[in-house]
Amino acid sequence: MSLLMASPALANTGTIIAPQHPPAYTATDGWQAGTCKKDTPTCSVDTPEQFFEQAAGHPPVGFTQFIVEHTTTTVGPLTFEQPVGELETVRVDLPVGLSVNPGATERCPLATFEAGASGCPAGSKVGESAVTAAAPPLGLPTEPVPGVTLVPVYNVIPSAGESARFGLELGGSEVFLKGDVAWDGDYHEGFTIAVPKALPAAVEGLILKNRLVFNGQAGDGTFITTPSTCLGASTPGPSGSLYSTFLLAASYEEEAQAGYQFPQSAEPAFESPIPPGTSPKECNTIPYAPTVAVQPGTAETDSPAGAQVEVDVPHILGKENQDSSTTRSASVTLPGGMGINPSAANGLATCTDAQFAKGTKNPIACPAASRVGTVTIESPALPEGNLEGPVFVGQQLSRDPTSGQEYRVFVDAESARYGISVRLVGNVSANPVSGQLTTTFGETPQVPFSAFRLKFDPGARAVLSSPPICGPNTTATKLTPWSGNPAASPSRTFALTKAPGGGACAKTMAERPFAPSFAAAPKKTTAGAFSPLSIHLVRPPGQQELKGIDIELAPGMTGKLAGIPYCKGPALAAAAAHSGVVEQASSSCPDKSLVGSASIAAGTGTAPLKIAGNVFLSGPYHGAPLSLAVVTPATAGPFDLGTTVVRVALFVDPETARIDAISDPVPDVFGGTKLSIRSVDIEINRPNFTLNPTSCDPLATEAVLHGGGADPANPAAFSAFPVSVPFQTSDCGALRFRPKLYTRLFGGRKKTKRSQFPKFRAVLLAREGDANIGRVALTLPHSEFLEQGHIGTICTRVQLAAADCPARSIYGYATAQTPLLDDELSGPVYLTSSSHELPDLLVDLKGQVDVRLRGVISATKARIKTVFSTVPDVPVSKFTLTMLGGKRGLLVNSRDLCARPSFSFLNFKAQNGKRLRKKRLPLRMPACSRHRGAKKRSGGD
Repeated sequence: MSLLMASPALANTGTIIAPQHPPAYTATDGWQAGTCKKDTPTCSVDTPEQFFEQAAGHPPVGFTQFIVEHTTTTVGPLTFEQPVGELETVRVDLPVGLSVNPGATERCPLATFEAGASGCPAGSKVGESAVTAAAPPLGLPTEPVPGVTLVPVYNVIPSAGESARFGLELGGSEVFLKGDVAWDGDYHEGFTIAVPKALPAAVEGLILKNRLVFNGQAGDGTFITTPSTCLGASTPGPSGSLYSTFLLAASYEEEAQAGYQFPQSAEPAFESPIPPGTSPKECNTIPYAPTVAVQPGTAETDSPAGAQVEVDVPHILGKENQDSSTTRSASVTLPGGMGINPSAANGLATCTDAQFAKGTKNPIACPAASRVGTVTIESPALPEGNLEGPVFVGQQLSRDPTSGQEYRVFVDAESARYGISVRLVGNVSANPVSGQLTTTFGETPQVPFSAFRLKFDPGARAVLSSPPICGPNTTATKLTPWSGNPAASPSRTFALTKAPGGGACAKTMAERPFAPSFAAAPKKTTAGAFSPLSIHLVRPPGQQELKGIDIELAPGMTGKLAGIPYCKGPALAAAAAHSGVVEQASSSCPDKSLVGSASIAAGTGTAPLKIAGNVFLSGPYHGAPLSLAVVTPATAGPFDLGTTVVRVALFVDPETARIDAISDPVPDVFGGTKLSIRSVDIEINRPNFTLNPTSCDPLATEAVLHGGGADPANPAAFSAFPVSVPFQTSDCGALRFRPKLYTRLFGGRKKTKRSQFPKFRAVLLAREGDANIGRVALTLPHSEFLEQGHIGTICTRVQLAAADCPARSIYGYATAQTPLLDDELSGPVYLTSSSHELPDLLVDLKGQVDVRLRGVISATKARIKTVFSTVPDVPVSKFTLTMLGGKRGLLVNSRDLCARPSFSFLNFKAQNGKRLRKKRLPLRMPACSRHRGAKKRSGGD
């Protein structure tokens, strides 16, 4: 019965117990109880100096005393006290924290007691009961008679469902005090007495008074232990004073009434407070030296861990010694890196508060799938191993990992044998950055325990993962005593010995290996064809956390953005704020933005949790012209941790159009859970979105994968692992190549004259489905020279890098149309610094993405030649280049252009190696045609 303690129960005396007279209680009042230093003279509220005030001490005397309500008649020298009824039931509720320890003494077997109490071992005697009877017919008080109404009380082995049992023989008739614990409330102890209906004749009448006196130092000296609090005599409890003892009683006459139910009908209870002027003392000297032990449940790092945590509080023997304080709250912080294992969510259920039924005596109805471990509590009051039971995962009440309401554990240490179910709720706070866990059992009952052992189930679905390094791995605690003294902080360190699957484990975070496997390839390799793109990454157990992915796609591997709206910032912010369930039910991003799917496998062990998400096209991000947003509702079994949004900036090389996809840091902890990402799968599978190159050359997708390194919370400490995946298209030779280029000069007849500066335009047309252009070389006819006198301002490399070219360095304009984009690209044409003799011609196209085409200008055989040697492997349907004429024109006529036709030399090379040459590409001059037509009409040449 000493196992648990709680606040006084509510009850009543009905009409069978004599009244009390608060606040001036005296020894003549109907009910009183307490603990005393001695019982000679008789201890009562009238002898406050005899009351035992030491907290957590073992009083020599513990007593209860009641007087049955009676009528008093005086006849001559005799005073008669006739009870108003026959006592049937007595219920006593002890103060919160006062512990009666049946394990402190021998126990008398029930059969032995029933055969005659005198047969019980002497060591099982724990007290004495004194009954004053009212002899018939008028109720003459009869003082207790040794062996009849003054009898010993024995500690008897209880029947099933009883926390303790004490027995006495009243006039030869068995009377039991059946102990219990209020485990549906504050865990205070109490006992109930059922008085026999017909007392033996030796008792001579009805019970008038009873005084039970217990030896609080029986056995090993710890039979009774006072509460380990010093909160003051006036401290309120659930009913009355915290340190009061309460009585309920009923008579046979009352219980025979229709509708009468004990104890409810007997309420309110009589209260026996401690005497005025007394109060618990010496809390400052109460010992409290708990220890903690931790077993990781595995020898391997980064693995499922069936961990066990045990807190031990010494039970101090000796009647003169204060016992250890009871524990008010216990916080246990597991080692860094030992976190929640997502694999546990596979098939997991949670238990609701209603199903756990804490605070009631209803049966627990938690789902079997919510059970994740076992708990054992050892108490001095019970034989070893009698309090044990399941550990359940509690229902999530919050999405704040620091609140202690996102993760909860429900602990049920029960004993059907002793009628006790200790139900505790542990609130688990998870660090949102590191995932480190602190579990707190707060405001625990004032109950002595010698050991509290919580063990999680092992196996692939264990709820915890072991730390990532050998160690030392330290578990810290904060254990707060009810005595009010400072908290104790015992700790324990353990070490692991090997990596997952064997081999040496890493001694530091930085020593962990990081060599994930990586694959990236389209579903089909046909050149110039649309094909879904698959990316697959695997991180082996024991390696560093995956923290970032930087993928440079093979040149020419691109995507068709036309017709796809962006999922914009506000929608992504809404997704990040949503619960996973809400986001799953209704995506924050429009369906039209969807370009693919993503999934991860998270957790240690052989059965990681699969979590699926979506990939959306989004707009500019971190300096990139566009991005992808990987939106993943983080629902794990019954848990909803929210929604992760990881942006992937898509940088487009302006000269090659090669795409470099750089992810945000990948979370290794989300919602307080260590993700332990084992694999990542990304499918960019929107129809007609990803497009293969048209080049026949061996290519490669290259990536740099970033690991957590020495500190997964610090990007500066990340590691880098470069990988390269070869790629080569198929059937590229089957692609045809038939682009067309048209060139012309603008201006009236005057501009065709020698030494004039005409405007020049080139229009390129390409067919859909052909190989893309890889190189263009155009050599103008002898009729056009480069007017170096018009080369004025050029854009320097520094200015170009800063996108700050002077306006005077613009010598033309260009536009480009591609089936990949909704809108055309357009921009100026600059002369820029060059490593060649002449400035370079730079076409600076702006739009949804930016493209720069660099033409090298040279003179060959007295003709102007411009070579665009690097052209992106992307389809272009139309490209128009217009160079200014007049004072800003770079071309000057070397003769009258209308005198005879002019022809350029054109050399195309496709990405697949095919070539197209035109030695006589006409340079059209519409003004000459108009001039010749006018001469014919006028009869001229």
